[in-house]
Amino acid sequence: MTFSKFTSLIILSIILVGCSSDSTDDSPATSQQQFEGDFFPLNTLNSWNYNVVNTDNNTGLDTPSEDELMVESQSSNGYTLSVNQGGIANGTMSGILTSGELSRTQTTLAANGTVALPIDGFDFQIELDNALLYNTQANNGTQLSIQTGSFTQDLEGYPVTINYTLKSKQLQNLNSLDVNGVTYNTVTSSNISLELSVTTEVTILVAQTISILDTQQVLSVNSFYAENVGLIKAEANTNYQLNTETAALLNQLGADLGALQTSLSITNTQVLSDYNVSE
Repeated sequence: MTFSKFTSLIILSIILVGCSSDSTDDSPATSQQQFEGDFFPLNTLNSWNYNVVNTDNNTGLDTPSEDELMVESQSSNGYTLSVNQGGIANGTMSGILTSGELSRTQTTLAANGTVALPIDGFDFQIELDNALLYNTQANNGTQLSIQTGSFTQDLEGYPVTINYTLKSKQLQNLNSLDVNGVTYNTVTSSNISLELSVTTEVTILVAQTISILDTQQVLSVNSFYAENVGLIKAEANTNYQLNTETAALLNQLGADLGALQTSLSITNTQVLSDYNVSE
């Protein structure tokens, strides 16, 4: 490596250390009407069919598919759901609901499952620990649960540290909502969001911590549940932009980042088309 190229890498790495951005939502909760009832009937063999569309927001390309959710089992601890007869979920919310065990009351739904990182190349799932997915008696904007943590994995010989914050928040309680040409009465809604930052260390004369992904919200899912029906609609937005300067630096240092997609903007929508439930 020439001296000038070596010096440029040092300067670039020092600049990158100071690069960061924050994504916060401090909107206050507002009072609203409160509901009580069965917003996700989870008797064994209850089922829901969804039309799912994955939209690439950069190209406008829509990819349609379908999901079938079914209640597989019930125990003293809760309920388990399956998707597509044990297959892969096409809807983002379908994946979350079938990743573990659900428990419910007349006002809440909680999950013990997982949320996968939406960035190819990072093989990690965040554990949901009794995370509330909705609370029909909470005010609009109320934080229902929050989980934070970090983990480290190897990426092309570099130790990559991922810090995450996973939140759920209550949204509006609605008297009615039209979905796919059908009007559903008494609807509650909520949001799940995932914020990530990703850093690594390189040594050029001295060890430097540099940002691969500046702090940003990479996933946001709004879900709607109707009384005596269940999940009627979910819209998930996945967006991220890797730090291009860091990617260029790591490539110059010999790291192959081909497995990492530098940016992504995807909207995943699932709407209820048919259901069969017993209360």
